Amino acid sequence: MKLKVHNTKWPIKDRYFFEVEEFHFYEGDEVKVKWCKPEEIAISTGNPEFAFRIIQRRLIAEMDGKPYEFKVKEQKEEVKLVTGSNGKVYEVTSHSCTCPGFTFRGSCKHIGVK
Repeated sequence: MKLKVHNTKWPIKDRYFFEVEEFHFYEGDEVKVKWCKPEEIAISTGNPEFAFRIIQRRLIAEMDGKPYEFKVKEQKEEVKLVTGSNGKVYEVTSHSCTCPGFTFRGSCKHIGVK
């Protein structure tokens, strides 16, 4: 897979003392990574010390030479309040939680609680 990705530094390129390219180019195979969110894609790098790279789908301009556009589905998600074991109240949706465990690991016991 070949990706052409917008450089997030491009809009502020005049702030740098070096030339900033408008796009980054990456090549690799898609990799399934458990903490990769639906709005991200992980691709292999070929470097054993840095096995994959996670890229925001909204920044991809082209995939395999074809224009790419990532459309976010706008859905109102139900937010539930759950009391944790320490007595603090957290906001929980089907895919996120405001507890420290979710912030650190990307998963927690509160998701799925009814």
